[in-house]
Amino acid sequence: MTDNNERDLFKWIRNLAVLWLVFLGAFVFGAITIAWKTWPFEPMRAAWQFARGDAEETTSLAEKLKNDFGIKPARHIVDSHRRYTVPGDYPELGGLMLKDRRVAPLMYLSDDAPRGYRLLYGTFDFSDALHGALLLDPDGKVLRQWSVSQERAEWAPREDANVYPHGIEIMRDGSIIAAFDGGSSLVRYGYCGEEIWRRQGVFHHAVTRQGDDSVWAWGNPDGKFNKGEYMVRVAVNDGSVLQSINLDHVWPENPGIDPFAIRQNDKAAGSVWLFDRFHVNDVDPLPERFADAYADFEAGDLLISLRAINLVAVVDPDSLEVKWWRQGLTRRQHDPDWNERGTITIFDNNMHRDYSRIQEIDPRSFEVSVPVPGEPYEFYTWHRGKHDAVPGGGFLVTSTEQGRAFEINAGGEIVFDFINRYQQGGGHLVVSEARFLPTDYFEEFPSCEG
Repeated sequence: MTDNNERDLFKWIRNLAVLWLVFLGAFVFGAITIAWKTWPFEPMRAAWQFARGDAEETTSLAEKLKNDFGIKPARHIVDSHRRYTVPGDYPELGGLMLKDRRVAPLMYLSDDAPRGYRLLYGTFDFSDALHGALLLDPDGKVLRQWSVSQERAEWAPREDANVYPHGIEIMRDGSIIAAFDGGSSLVRYGYCGEEIWRRQGVFHHAVTRQGDDSVWAWGNPDGKFNKGEYMVRVAVNDGSVLQSINLDHVWPENPGIDPFAIRQNDKAAGSVWLFDRFHVNDVDPLPERFADAYADFEAGDLLISLRAINLVAVVDPDSLEVKWWRQGLTRRQHDPDWNERGTITIFDNNMHRDYSRIQEIDPRSFEVSVPVPGEPYEFYTWHRGKHDAVPGGGFLVTSTEQGRAFEINAGGEIVFDFINRYQQGGGHLVVSEARFLPTDYFEEFPSCEG
């Protein structure tokens, strides 16, 4: 009896020791894998990131799987925290090549709407691509349809299912330059859809032209994620980088002010940045045609938006002087814009406060108005979103989390409404940006026959 007890005790101790050694070995292997980033670090990190999702993503694990296996574009379907009432008489927009799994968008264009082209960028679930852009003619007909992709890069791209269209510019020759949140390139497509160039790098949120020869975007031209925030000027003709401004170089040139360092934890030895310290989301050069309206600024000065610290500022791209700044007027804003009146309009997401809005500020007097309140239009997008001034005093507003772009005139009446619905009765696909373009904006369009 004693011998059996001793053998059982020995087996128990042996098994415990084996389990401990297995645990210790796994711990050491995991520590080495993480420290040296050896195999299987990348597959494990990818699996964890997939299960966790983006910090601002609300998609369930089951929906993520449907999305990544191509069953349903669930990561790009928005079911807004604030629904809006879609009039029952809105017609479907025809002339689109769409996958059978989605229904056609709805679109309303009033006879009183200003004459011009309208550009839409987002997730459309086209027959040959998930993301793309549409150009509507002044009568609201589809003039061009571009399929835009990250998967066609020669380097290792992210799949289109896991990137988000965000940032577009259209040139006077009808070509477009498009960026993606989470993407690996900035790409230019011709009017007929052909790829002209693809610039490797992380470019996101906004693309804004400076004249006809260059555009500005937030990005990182070395292609590394989360390795600094750069304002990048890119040549339109070939995608080469003309200028790159690291945001870390801006505040040392402005020792008299420091709105930038709010997201720091302070210790005796120094201050440490919090994650996503700025969340940069727009860079907009002052156009020559508006420069005379701004006594304190020069053509080419950069209007920037830093979402995480509720900051809008104007920066000289050469001296890096911060010429003007306003903090706290908006909550998690996007897309500040210049205009012919000499004011600055801002897309104020007003995150988690019921309604978004467009605010307008005079940079000299700091007087503020709200030309587009959210409540009358059931307008709310807790993140993302754009706006564009329309001739006559109106605004074209992109409410991304509602899958909607709507335009109001100076009297506050809706004269254009685009609803990017995915299914009857539920779910809309993302619209990331809508732009208004006057009838004389374009040069002669090329022929796309054949």
